[in-house]
Amino acid sequence: MNKEKVDLILYGGNILTLNDCDEIIENGAIAVRDGRIVEVGHTSRIRERFSAKENIDAKNGIVMPGLINTHTHAAMSIFRGVADDVVLGDWLEKFIFPLEDRFIDKNSVYWGSLLSCAEMVLSGTTTFCDMYFFEEEVGSAAEKIGVRAIIGEGIVALEKDEEAWERKKDLTLKLMKKFKKSQLISVGMEPHSPYTCTENVLRKAKAFAKENDLPYIIHLAETKKEFSDFVANKKMTPVEYLDSIGVLDENTLAAHCVWVSKNDLKILKIRKVKISHCPQSNMKLGSGIAPVIKFIKSNITVSLGTDGSASNNTVDMFREMKSAALLAKVSSLDAGEFSAKETLRMATIEGAKALGREKELGSLEIGKNADIIILDSSQPHLVPLYNYYSHIVYCACASDVKTSIVNGKVVMKDRKMKNADIYEIMKKVNVISSRIRRSCSK
Repeated sequence: MNKEKVDLILYGGNILTLNDCDEIIENGAIAVRDGRIVEVGHTSRIRERFSAKENIDAKNGIVMPGLINTHTHAAMSIFRGVADDVVLGDWLEKFIFPLEDRFIDKNSVYWGSLLSCAEMVLSGTTTFCDMYFFEEEVGSAAEKIGVRAIIGEGIVALEKDEEAWERKKDLTLKLMKKFKKSQLISVGMEPHSPYTCTENVLRKAKAFAKENDLPYIIHLAETKKEFSDFVANKKMTPVEYLDSIGVLDENTLAAHCVWVSKNDLKILKIRKVKISHCPQSNMKLGSGIAPVIKFIKSNITVSLGTDGSASNNTVDMFREMKSAALLAKVSSLDAGEFSAKETLRMATIEGAKALGREKELGSLEIGKNADIIILDSSQPHLVPLYNYYSHIVYCACASDVKTSIVNGKVVMKDRKMKNADIYEIMKKVNVISSRIRRSCSK
């Protein structure tokens, strides 16, 4: 019998599909053609039916969808550790904003983003959603590494808001044109927050997002101060304010949402707003604990994000998963809340839903993009194995990821990058950081 030809067969692994049934296929295989999954099933059946140009033996490893990081500032890896143990207001105003004014340019954004993209691929993240400046460089870095990204210019517009809006709109149009044919890069409309943009800009950004079918991505209700200031000045919470100006809907992705009222919860549910939960950044900056369990019980889509490496201080989604699960348990005083399976789904299929990409990403199913990772389950800390989900969330480490595949292409295998020299990237970032270090010491 003539076998059907495909580009890649991954076989011999224990597959966590993360489909609607949470199907697990032991000694399973995946056939890939033209960047998409053609078949998922038992190894014997797949190898009997298909032949491939490239074959990868998963060797009893754990095979699962690539992780989806729904909130990053990739280029901020150049500020990793520069201002730790500081509350958010001081962190931004005394450290980050002044450093950004001096050191953020196309070169630093490109190399900082390359470093984060490499870190993500090495730790199993195959899709990330980014907000920053010079996002064209972020997109170029992601394409270089071979990782999938949603990129958007962070919009800060309080003074001369019309002029600032026109500049950011033009940059967004440029991004859309540059990456129109990209298989990996898409664009979002991303006003920074309700307190750094005027109502005029927030409305115009939403209208532009609707007109061009872009996700609307914004920081929201991150700190107690933000919440209190809105209540004092506008007699509304940040969520109520955004709802009053008509920018909340199913295509809105709100990062953080730590400080929300009962009415906010109702609004987020009714408007079908998606949330990017960033537990480690929220803890480290002393911002608080987002009411994730309430969100989930209200059927609000919750995904996971790391935030930037300046406030986390990594883009490691394995650490983020464990933190999210444990924080939910200790905050509710209920160990039964927030299961490992729920947590893993937040980092995969729920992340895809948050980005409006659940038909393409987030699970291993026929027709979806072949974004796949393999974990080496033979490590001492992963033996014995009773439950795949709890092992991944509570035991696994970023370094357990031995292969990352994005859009059907192997971008990392046996802990080695395929498309870039990680040592060159680190060398370039260290040159940039030496300038930052000298500045901080003055």
